[in-house]
Amino acid sequence: MINLLFKNKKTIKAEKDQKELNNEIHRLSLEILRKDSFIKCKNDFFILKEKREKETLEWEKIENELKKYNIENLLLKKELSETMNILGIKNLEKKYLIKVDKLISEERFKKVIKLLKKNRVIYIQSLNKNLIETLIKDEKIKLEVLKRYKNFLNNIMSWDLKTTLIKGEKITKIYSKYRRFVNISNDESINYIADLSIDFIERLSCFGFQNSEIEEIKLIYIDYQKKHLIKL
Repeated sequence: MINLLFKNKKTIKAEKDQKELNNEIHRLSLEILRKDSFIKCKNDFFILKEKREKETLEWEKIENELKKYNIENLLLKKELSETMNILGIKNLEKKYLIKVDKLISEERFKKVIKLLKKNRVIYIQSLNKNLIETLIKDEKIKLEVLKRYKNFLNNIMSWDLKTTLIKGEKITKIYSKYRRFVNISNDESINYIADLSIDFIERLSCFGFQNSEIEEIKLIYIDYQKKHLIKL
C-alpha cells in the first residue's frame, strides 16, 4: 500500500514534470515560430529594400545615360545642320585633298592603292581618266574606279567623303595623340580641321595648356592646311 502510494506520488511528480516540460517546449516552439516570422519579415524587408535600391540605381543610371544621349544628340543635330548648310553650297571657297583610299577603301582595291602610291598618286584630286586606264590592268576593277572617280567629279559621293572634301579630316584623327585637346575641341563643337582656327589654338592657355603644347598643336594645324587645303 505504501509502495503504491509512493509510486503514485512519483507518478504524479513525473506527470507534473512532463506537463511542465511540455508547456516549456510549447512555449519555446511558439517563441521560435515568432522569431522565425520576425526574421523572415526582416529578411523580406531587406530584400525588398535592396531590390528597390538596385532599381533606384538602375533608374538613375538610365536617367544619366538618357541625359548623355540627349546632349550627344543635340551636338549631332548641330553638326548635321552645319554640314547640311555647307554641303548645300555649290561655289565653295576652299576644299581639301582626300586620300585615294577613301574613294576605294575595300579590300579588293588594296593592290590598286599600292600601285597608285608607287606612282605618287596619293590623293583623289591627283587622279585622271588616262592615269586610271593606263595603270589598272584588271578590267572589272578599272571600270569601278573610273565610275567612282567620275561620280566624284560630278559631286556624287558618300556623306563621309563629301564632308572630308569640304571640312577636312576629323580632329580625332589629326590630333589622335592629343587626347585632352580632342576632348576640349569636342566640347566646343570643333570636330573637323575646318572648324579649327589659329585664334582658338592660341586661346588654349585658358584650358591649362603650356606654350610648348600650344605651339605643337598650332604647327600640326598649319602643316595640315599647307599640305591639304586647296584654295579655289
